[in-house]
Amino acid sequence: MSWTIESVRDADMAPDAVFALYADPDTWSRWGHNASWAQADGPLEEGGIVRVRAGYGAVYRCLIRRFEPGRALELVVRPAGLMIINVYEVGPAADGCRIRHALEISGPIAGLTRPFLAGMYQRKLDAEVAAVIRLAAEPVGTASAPPPDRQVSAPERAWHGIGRILRGGREEQRD
Repeated sequence: MSWTIESVRDADMAPDAVFALYADPDTWSRWGHNASWAQADGPLEEGGIVRVRAGYGAVYRCLIRRFEPGRALELVVRPAGLMIINVYEVGPAADGCRIRHALEISGPIAGLTRPFLAGMYQRKLDAEVAAVIRLAAEPVGTASAPPPDRQVSAPERAWHGIGRILRGGREEQRD
């Protein structure tokens, strides 16, 4: 089974202002719903890797599945029993741009996770898109928008605790 949630909003700004945030992993902790930090292992390109430390401490090696400069970034992360594709897209709209963030969740236990995670992640995606809009509208060098809600729910905490056990308790630190 698989399921998808998304958040889509139009904003009065150039698509390039939004894509600049996607193309710079140093900004991901300022708008990403679950990123304490992000570090690319090389250039952002299809097949590349970005290490992302989640708000609950785990570090995931995210595979760049799709990278279209000025348009889209897709990352694949594989927590225990799942495959999650993070989709970040921006394109022109009548009054600026249309921003779409989505989570595509599949894997052996995807069906089990939906009742516990879909509503919570919908709210987090909505906050993430709002944060991207605020950040993209800021003049360079001004104060940044507050990060999206990083509160970890009981189901998330349990889920990621299982993942930590499966990884042998190891967590990666940022270089």
